[in-house]
Parts: sequence; C-alpha cells; structure tokens
Amino acid sequence: MASANPNKKFAVIILGGSEPRPDIAKLLPADAVIVAADSGWGNARVLGLTPDVLIGDMDSILPADLAAARRSDATVIEFDADKDATDTELALTHAESIGCTDIVVVSGGGDRLDHVLGIIAALGRESLATCTVTAFIGSARFTIVRAGSPARIDAQVNSLLSIFAVGGPATGVSLHGTKWQLDNATLSPHESRGVSNKVTSSPVAAQVAHGTLIIVQPLAVGNP
Repeated sequence: MASANPNKKFAVIILGGSEPRPDIAKLLPADAVIVAADSGWGNARVLGLTPDVLIGDMDSILPADLAAARRSDATVIEFDADKDATDTELALTHAESIGCTDIVVVSGGGDRLDHVLGIIAALGRESLATCTVTAFIGSARFTIVRAGSPARIDAQVNSLLSIFAVGGPATGVSLHGTKWQLDNATLSPHESRGVSNKVTSSPVAAQVAHGTLIIVQPLAVGNP
C-alpha cells in the first residue's frame, strides 16, 4: 500500500468516538497527511476527508470501514489490543515519525471524560516539543504553547479564553489581548487562575519562559 507523502509537514489526526462537528472541516489545513486513529476513519469521512493512514488496534472501527481502508491506498498500521499507548498516542507518534511539524488533532469530545483527559495529556507530551500542536475537541480549540515558541491565537473579541499550565509549573508567562493580562507570571498546574478570561483584541499573544501551557477557546467552533 502507498505510504503517506513524507514531504508534507502538516498532519491532521482524526480520533474515534463521537462525531466531530462538521464545521471543523473548514478550519483544517488543506495540504496535510490525514491520519485516522481506529474508528476515526468514519469520522474523517464525515468531515469529507480521505485518510492517508489508518492506525490503532482496530477494536472500535466498523467492519465496513476497515474493509474500505484495506481496499484503499491508505497505509494501515494495526497494533495488538494489549498495548500501553492509546490510539491517540500511536497516531501522534506516527505523525512525528514521518516528519510532520504541524499537527492538528480532531475529536468529537463526547461524554467519556477519561478519554478527553487522555487526549489533552497526550497533546503536552515532551516528544512534541518541536511541533506546533493544536486540537479541536467538541466545540473547543486547544493550543499548546512551549518555551521558546510564542503563540499568536486568532480569537473573536469578547469570546472566552482560558490558560492552564500542564506537566508542572509554568514560569515567565505572558498573555496579551485579554481583559486580564499576564506579565512574567507563574502558573501552577493545580490552580484555576487562568479560567474564563475575555478576549479584547486579536490575535492574542501568549508565551512562556519555562514549562508548557494549554490555551483553551471553549466555544471556538461555530461561533459567529
């Protein structure tokens, strides 16, 4: 079977579970390797996308979708169900391995909070430190900000935005373009200080000297 184009630097990873919002499709990069994680194959098709890669233990993909994947030009990478990594992590690792430096993860969210937390935890993994990582989970947009890589985030004025430290304290945090700005602040991963800020100008500028941040735009998809 054909391999995904190694020259593409963008990867879009479509996860399984609840169907993603169809209006996410217009927010995704056009020239990207499409990686479906297990039943994410069906969700990719909902978005009008044809996966280049199907990866996972294939425990939740519909039999018809798996058969379609095997008939297609997609690369199918199957793992044993007894594994230590989630399908999300497998897909992220694959995107890294083929040289993708800009990664977008798409999930419908759903009511499995443990799955959502697992996705968010995977976004902050250290191996992605050299990548630009964003995610759409339900109607929310997540942006990872790391030391040495300032972010400029497009956002609607008056929309909500929250900022969290992940994996440990974040120091030297700056946030501008919001009602409550930060300058050389320290955020702990166990506090809610950054919740429900309001955007006053766009793009919002965020940076951190040490540590990792997640910026959450809770209603980014479908907003007028």
